Amino acid sequence: MNQMVNKQTAEAFVLIREEPSPLRYRPLRGQALDLRSHSDPSHPDNARYEEGKDYVVDYDEGWIRRERGSRIPDGSHHPIYGMRPFDQATYPDYSNRAYTVYADYAIEAGQVEAAVTAADVERSGLLERTIRKLANGEEATYVVYGDSISAGGEASEPRLAYYNRFADQLGRLFPRGRLSVVNKSIGGEASVGGAKRVDADVVPLRPDLVSIGYGMNDQYKLDDGNSVSLEDFEKNLRHMIDTIREACDSDIVLVTPCEPNPNWLYASGDIPHYADTVRRLGRAYGIGVADAHALWREELAAGKTPESLLLNNINHPNDYGHWIYSRAFSIMLNTASGFPREPVECPPIVADN
Repeated sequence: MNQMVNKQTAEAFVLIREEPSPLRYRPLRGQALDLRSHSDPSHPDNARYEEGKDYVVDYDEGWIRRERGSRIPDGSHHPIYGMRPFDQATYPDYSNRAYTVYADYAIEAGQVEAAVTAADVERSGLLERTIRKLANGEEATYVVYGDSISAGGEASEPRLAYYNRFADQLGRLFPRGRLSVVNKSIGGEASVGGAKRVDADVVPLRPDLVSIGYGMNDQYKLDDGNSVSLEDFEKNLRHMIDTIREACDSDIVLVTPCEPNPNWLYASGDIPHYADTVRRLGRAYGIGVADAHALWREELAAGKTPESLLLNNINHPNDYGHWIYSRAFSIMLNTASGFPREPVECPPIVADN
């Protein structure tokens, strides 16, 4: 019997010395693992790394590690490596860009969810207005609203930002229509800013679909508490949802935030509470929740490090992280997967020594 095979694409790693790093899924033996310096395999500046010379893969245990003398950048040479807590303002270059590598490898099909179909999207009932237009061959408008993550921060190309991946997925499922993406996100903004400008920046566009992604800047730790309290965070989201619903009757999807690097000076540790608020509002309003936070926790529990998911080493997903966000949209729309997914418990993250 032929083995059903899927592919894990552009999984990101920051490899430390010659220490094993878990692969997210168990790779299939006999299928080559491709390791390179850019997530796009066709990138003209790609450095290609050689298995057995630059890195070793254990196909039975499911890990990868650098070889001594490898051309792969050693993450332990990062100036922030081992610093806890760190303030990025004191370092001229705190990004993980120079240390991040990406792998494609074959996996058994059962290790990931089945692809979402048009029937799944229709059954979910979460994008009723948008799908009706696309299925009828009309143009629908998708407004992306939120902070720097929703602005596409740290995606290497616009097409790899989570919202464009999601829009492309809808385009493939409903090819008769056209989805126009308008990004109204602002880097550095917390939910209070989104609440203040929703009337001016979203309502006039009369969108068919709006995704709302806040929480990362709301949790920002200050001397006297977080940037925006949980109570105010909820009030701000409610204001945005109510305003859009009353003025436009748009389909709305809430997006939970990923986890920042816990070694970052301004990480409060409260992101799970902000994500829970988003989930609760999704249930209360009966609207979709793309639960990126739950999937992010799964990645961490499986052994992925914050550095391997955050390109700026603080709070911006790399290309693989944006894929995790887009996967949250798929799970939301796949009724067979359950909604919303319960977040998993993660082992505590220990500072590097």
